[in-house]
Amino acid sequence: MEKAEVKELTKSGMVISLGVLAWTALGKGRRNWTLHTWAGIALVGFSVWHYNTYQPHGKAHSSHRKE
Repeated sequence: MEKAEVKELTKSGMVISLGVLAWTALGKGRRNWTLHTWAGIALVGFSVWHYNTYQPHGKAHSSHRKE
């Protein structure tokens, strides 16, 4: 996968999981509670994945800080 495709996929995943999280927060019942929990876990997972796509890998990349 290209880096741009991964970024788009992670952003889409975050939007969808956030939408499901908000929608299930308004409902009641065991099914909504379970779906709400899994949507929250998915949001955290997509957020971490999204964060990591913007981080340089290895020592080959130079740091933005000057030491």
